[in-house]
Amino acid sequence: MLRRIKQELAEGRNLITFTTLRVGEQVLGVVMPLMVAKLFSSELFASYSLARMVIFFVAALTISAAQRPFIVYANQEREKTGKINRSFSTQCIFVVVSLWLYLIVVLLFAGPIKSFAKISTADLVFVSLAFVGFAAKVFICNLFMALGQRTKNALAGLTYEAAAVFFIVFFYTVDRINLHSVFLVYFLSSVFLFIIFVKKIDFSLLHPFELDLIHFKGMLAFTNWVMLGATAGYFVNWGDNLVLRFFVPMQQIGIYNFSYLIFKGLMLLIVALQQYFLPFISQHIDNKEKLHNYLYVKRPKVMALGLLVLVGAFFLLPYILNPIYGSVYFKWDVVLRILLIATAVRLYVIFYYPLFDALKKYRYITLAVVVQITVNIVLDLVFVPYIGILGAAVATVIAYFCSAILMEVYYRLHIRGLVVYDKRNNTSV
Repeated sequence: MLRRIKQELAEGRNLITFTTLRVGEQVLGVVMPLMVAKLFSSELFASYSLARMVIFFVAALTISAAQRPFIVYANQEREKTGKINRSFSTQCIFVVVSLWLYLIVVLLFAGPIKSFAKISTADLVFVSLAFVGFAAKVFICNLFMALGQRTKNALAGLTYEAAAVFFIVFFYTVDRINLHSVFLVYFLSSVFLFIIFVKKIDFSLLHPFELDLIHFKGMLAFTNWVMLGATAGYFVNWGDNLVLRFFVPMQQIGIYNFSYLIFKGLMLLIVALQQYFLPFISQHIDNKEKLHNYLYVKRPKVMALGLLVLVGAFFLLPYILNPIYGSVYFKWDVVLRILLIATAVRLYVIFYYPLFDALKKYRYITLAVVVQITVNIVLDLVFVPYIGILGAAVATVIAYFCSAILMEVYYRLHIRGLVVYDKRNNTSV
């Protein structure tokens, strides 16, 4: 009994440490573009936001899509062999492909990209540097998660965001704040991250470089499905802008992205829970007692804390930010409060994602996200022409509800019986 209590306390401390670091990371991750929003006009901030869409579009197709497969396969490989060299080798190949794919996209679609975001050719060069920086950051952070080093993962993310804030302050101090310097920040922050954390990587777990075709095909199959889901997820995050760009002026797009930036920061905190629990679930997917504890002991506690944070954000953020930004982002708070409903929905369903991934049920996750973005875009086309950015916010909330319902139904029909543990008779439900 005493041993179990000590284990629970240790797990609780690890979660608190991870969550605290992730909160710091997400806060700084939101602070950096909020600083940009303060220094830019709403129109220029819209260009900044639309240009970021280019970065995250290719990232969703490549480096982001490979995150979960890498973590799942690496942790299962580490459990069996004590190393992750096969998973790491495959991940390196994916990163190289990501960089080449980005280059191809930019070369083929430079004109439409510049027209859509209202940026110059020189701006696009710095946007490309930002993509390289973002890819490097994701690669380093995921490597620590693949090694089961969740605290280092969160600390690396925090370091990257802190460096970004520092460089923004530096460029402001020397009076060099523009689109070029802002996108350069992403690259410089990744260089700083690499210098700090390269010594903390245990390279003995990554060698020798080994391309195992069976392992590669398994990760590739996983990645292909996640890629579809990640692409749909990209449009969940950015698809509103595609519709808004045709129906509202750039100023309104800037206001919507200002609100969405805060919403996305809170949403990333929730997604961090998925990343935190994924290595644990991947290692213990056959242990029904641990999974039961995860769903029916840890989950309610974390959800209660998360809801308190969301309620605080609903009431306090407008009073904190309105005096700072004044009327530049008029009625942003109304948009944010609508969007916060979606964060509560996401908080409820996020605990299913590690289970689905560990059980290789990623096809259904992809289906749920595809349905979500389809609903989102269709409702955007219905609501935005009549009520503008408020319509985009309402469409987003309804789409999140649809995705959550699909996940809940599939869990109850196909997953619950595989993982839920009945302590009374020591059997699965």
